[in-house]
Amino acid sequence: MALTARQEWRTHWPLVLAATLGVALGSIHVYSTGIFIEPLEREFGWSRAEISAGLSLVSVIGVFGAPLFGYLVNRLGSRRIALPGTVFLCASIAVLSLATSSIWSWWGLWVLVALSTLFMKPTVWSTAVSSVFNKSRGLALAVVLSGTGLGSALTPIVANYLIEHFGWRGAYLGLGLGAAVLVVPTMWFLFFDARDRLRLSPAGTKATAPAMLTGWSMAEGFRARQFYQLWAAALITTLIVVGFVVHLVPLLGDAGISRATAVSLAGMVGIMSIIGRLTVGYLMDRLPGPPVGTISVSLPIVAALILLAFPGSVPAAVVAVAVLGLSVGGEYDAIIYLCSRFFGMRNFAALFGWIASGLLAGMGLGPVLAGWIHDRWGSYEMFLVAVIPMGLLAGLMIATLGKYPRHVERPG
Repeated sequence: MALTARQEWRTHWPLVLAATLGVALGSIHVYSTGIFIEPLEREFGWSRAEISAGLSLVSVIGVFGAPLFGYLVNRLGSRRIALPGTVFLCASIAVLSLATSSIWSWWGLWVLVALSTLFMKPTVWSTAVSSVFNKSRGLALAVVLSGTGLGSALTPIVANYLIEHFGWRGAYLGLGLGAAVLVVPTMWFLFFDARDRLRLSPAGTKATAPAMLTGWSMAEGFRARQFYQLWAAALITTLIVVGFVVHLVPLLGDAGISRATAVSLAGMVGIMSIIGRLTVGYLMDRLPGPPVGTISVSLPIVAALILLAFPGSVPAAVVAVAVLGLSVGGEYDAIIYLCSRFFGMRNFAALFGWIASGLLAGMGLGPVLAGWIHDRWGSYEMFLVAVIPMGLLAGLMIATLGKYPRHVERPG
């Protein structure tokens, strides 16, 4: 029998807890890097661009590796990827403490980080959660992906404390080992998806995981127009949002808003993203997904229009940043949720691995595009203008997806 939403939560909340911590761990290298820039700059004399290039390596390797790891998740299950991945990422964060004065040593260590993050992509967590949540899938995915908000809130504080007391090398060791102590046991004891439950329980039946064997084959997915529309929407929306967020402080500063105020406003993004994420997840479970997703991916247009219409206005900037934050949380959830409904669970991880490559490509291209526009025209105004047609195109891709397909159950 299919479970109610309440029964799903009562049965599978440990999985949600473990996956949320996994998502938070998967963001630790992103939200700690900025805290380490000044200590590394002082000790080695590296430029900030050279130090930040480690994150670019993560993006590039992720674009090419995400489809492969999506296939592996589909074949092996989420647990068999997440467990070694958790250990690998914690270890790779810790070994950043071994960097020498050669910038090549720094980049080489970041290759390890980049490889370890392939095990921790959203494909792993969304596959596990979607396999056991049906009625409350949107909210469950939203809670899990809020782990990025947890990571963004705690990582800078912990990293800064460790640097002040133990230096940057001790801080990297502390982050890696501390995360391992907290997350690895949680994964080991709590992280089981529907496939694991069927494998470990002799009494398991297909009723335990009603969605596992329904959905498109790989060939059907690659033939479906919705696959390409979701890929395009993923690329465009992350390009816009990440470019917006990364350049938000200088963008507001160029408009005449003080740096202190701009930094404070940037802090709102994380808070609003959690609100947006939970709201979109709740609505996805109760309303048709494409209209909700269309609104979510189109919200950056509103933020851009407000900033263009009221440059230098702090009240207007507050509203614009709040809208942007809602989009940061909602667009990611909308893409993943819609993929799970259109693809089904039969080959979800393998198909979503390709969508994840679009997400990662957008993350890498967005900041570069926004920076190039600023360097070319001397302001971010043209970037804000460009957000409008790009946002409309992303919204169109989601709005025209059509109805969810009716997947029939098939043998493995």
